[in-house]
Amino acid sequence: MSKTMTDAVQTQCVQISPEALLIAMPNGRCWLTAVGSSEAATLPITTVAADRSSLAASLIEGAICAGLRPTKEAPAPGPYTLPRYIRWLAHNCVFAARTPGLFRRAAERFKASGRPDLAEVSLKKATEETGHANLAYRDLEALGIPATAIRVIEPPSAYAFADQFQAYVESSTPVALFGFSYCLERMALGRDRAFIRKVEAICPRGVRAFRFLKVHSAIGSDSVHVHEQLSFFESLTGPELTSIARAAYETAEMLARQPLMDQALSDEEIGRRLRREGIELSYPELVEGATCAWQ
Repeated sequence: MSKTMTDAVQTQCVQISPEALLIAMPNGRCWLTAVGSSEAATLPITTVAADRSSLAASLIEGAICAGLRPTKEAPAPGPYTLPRYIRWLAHNCVFAARTPGLFRRAAERFKASGRPDLAEVSLKKATEETGHANLAYRDLEALGIPATAIRVIEPPSAYAFADQFQAYVESSTPVALFGFSYCLERMALGRDRAFIRKVEAICPRGVRAFRFLKVHSAIGSDSVHVHEQLSFFESLTGPELTSIARAAYETAEMLARQPLMDQALSDEEIGRRLRREGIELSYPELVEGATCAWQ
């Protein structure tokens, strides 16, 4: 078989939205094209996809790259600030609290449909995520924000992401939920030691408020979970993999839109709301260049 024919056999094309097609090869190369168009945009080759050298990894990683592409509507991220970190922790107090139960609900649906293998994966994820919301609560408490005050700074995106997760779980193709969970865990790889040091620099001196961050970072368990899920994806059938790729793309699009969801909860607004609760933030100068794969 010629190289051209081999490449064609190993290439997969998936419609990841009503308007878009994703073309992927096992070496991490991916292209995004509009339905009915002959033109294609080349997507970045991620380190994860290149290292795995599998069609499944290329497809899922390519879907995330496609979804994360900047939009004209989304504001450019500014310097990372303590209020912005607080907003992220508050987001995860809401979202992480619902995650284990949604994985357990998915396991019920998989068992009922005769897929004990998928149910087992869901229950494993439920166990892994149990207690993580408490880590975020403890971090906020360390920053002087009690549980009674968190409600006033909960960003709208927290509920949007939790509702989207539930929608996948209750859909006709609940296997898609794994594309959602993979995309969010994949973002953790952008939170390296250097980023963690920058977050430490914007927090009050002596405060230890990094439990949730360190677990959900490149030095925490999410890094292992990324490769575990990719091994799982590589065992799935074509239709299941397609559902997962679509969900990964949709989730990445949500991440790209997250600044718009939460734009009303600016640094100044967070400060105002906390002051009404009797809490005054005290933090160093803004950390320039502290960018990451969350908003």
